Amino acid sequence: MPVYVGTSGFHYKEWIGPVYPPGTRSSTMLERFSAMFHALEINSTFYRPPGSGMFDKYPERTGGDMKIVVKLNGTFTHQRTARQNDADHFDNSVKPLKDSGQFACFLAQFPESFHNTKDARDYIEKLHGMFPGVPLVCEFRHKSWWDREILEFLKAMSVSMATVDGPDLPSLPPEGATFSSNPAYVRLHGRNKDDWYEGADARYTYKYNKDELRGILKKVEKLVLKSDEIFVIFNNHPLGNAPINANEFIELLRNALPDSLPHPKKLRPHQDEQISLF
Repeated sequence: MPVYVGTSGFHYKEWIGPVYPPGTRSSTMLERFSAMFHALEINSTFYRPPGSGMFDKYPERTGGDMKIVVKLNGTFTHQRTARQNDADHFDNSVKPLKDSGQFACFLAQFPESFHNTKDARDYIEKLHGMFPGVPLVCEFRHKSWWDREILEFLKAMSVSMATVDGPDLPSLPPEGATFSSNPAYVRLHGRNKDDWYEGADARYTYKYNKDELRGILKKVEKLVLKSDEIFVIFNNHPLGNAPINANEFIELLRNALPDSLPHPKKLRPHQDEQISLF
């Protein structure tokens, strides 16, 4: 079963040096990223819907073989004011990715304030209805969703539930929870417990150590037995930690589950290249 490893976003100036070679232009970051990883989660669409033609050149620029996840705009998940024409716009925007076989799914990341209630479940059904026949992954950040009945509820709609890795805090998903689905989606935010509520940059400033990555590997090994396709996405992007950890995780996978990895990529970000940055 293929395991696609990547990061949330690729366009970060602070990655120049630790990830991209010094002097890298913003306009070439996508090409450089696609030479290193097999998966990319587009995060910018959460803040601004994709413009006309945003993905038209992605197949050419990425070589046509990198799997791409597109995050739904906050109007679908936080304000929950999006309408069918907004969903149609998103669906039309990823047509070039569908045509190239690169489109993986839409990601709906709900806030911690979105609890498991009847109204919330009704909204999930409504959201699923906006994207008929399109792979959809929901990420829930409140612990109330971590329930086997919810898994069955989502499974009946062919909606996947992301496995969330974050700090051990009372209202967040429980540590160690892993759910199989198709596609299986593991989203890693770091475990910065002290700064989780101090804003996005502080929240995601975290580097997984080798023991923590081995624990994540155990989750993925379970998913390989139950899921047809698995995505492991690192969202701890500050300081270039996401691609560094993604690279380290790929090495663990290569040793433990060599048949699960797509063809090799030319990986660049290594721990010994971070001295000047840290």
